[in-house]
Amino acid sequence: MKPEDLDRLPRHLDPRRDPWRPAIRPLPPGRAVAAIGDVHGQADLLEAMHRLVAAEFATLPAGTGCTLIHLGDLVDRGPENLRALALARQGAAGAETITLLGNHDDRMVALLDGATDHATLQFWLTYGGERVLAECGVTDLDGDWRGRVRAAIGSELLGWLRGCPVTHRIGDLVFVHAGIDPQRPLAQQDRRALLWIRDPFLDWPGPFPEGVAVIHGHTPADRLDLDHPHRIDVDTGAFATGCLSAVLIHGDRMRGLRVWRP
Repeated sequence: MKPEDLDRLPRHLDPRRDPWRPAIRPLPPGRAVAAIGDVHGQADLLEAMHRLVAAEFATLPAGTGCTLIHLGDLVDRGPENLRALALARQGAAGAETITLLGNHDDRMVALLDGATDHATLQFWLTYGGERVLAECGVTDLDGDWRGRVRAAIGSELLGWLRGCPVTHRIGDLVFVHAGIDPQRPLAQQDRRALLWIRDPFLDWPGPFPEGVAVIHGHTPADRLDLDHPHRIDVDTGAFATGCLSAVLIHGDRMRGLRVWRP
């Protein structure tokens, strides 16, 4: 991917780059990572962001180890959930790709794997699961609706999603969907907290355990804020705002990336 390939983006999608600034934590030498916020079925934005990230990686020195991380919540609320899943699995050219589970992805998988509790089903339907059902051609929950959704997604894609991790660490950067429990060691984090936490994580002044910085999504923000000394929230509410954001960290510098649907 070359920078000029961005010209191939649909005209209604506008890629934007922030200026470089000091990284929240430096990466090991020769490493670069880009973390993309919550997608929620906005496959056109994810495809455009993959191209933007690949173009950014292509400008880095030869031999740079590049990693792309999706911070979870690929599904629900949007119109192209299945394509968003497929794009995430495919990743971006020239980069190792890691996709983390979000709470929405996790609830969908739990339901498709047989969870029958009312709270799980109601959460999924209330917060966007009906968009997945519609995309899969399921208009009611009679009969084997789970089997119909599983068939629409496909066993390979669903199996890949089941195997996605909930957190990933590179140096002093921790990548996770929701955040961490700031009062517990990193090795003792609770899975539910990693997928769902807001308080006390969002209000914690820092530092976090082991001095790490946390790159997360889950809580929509009105802008990509790179000023917090200990965490970066990359979720800019793409399903509602039409703005999908990412943060790119290379060595001791970082920049924000956005793909905007005006």
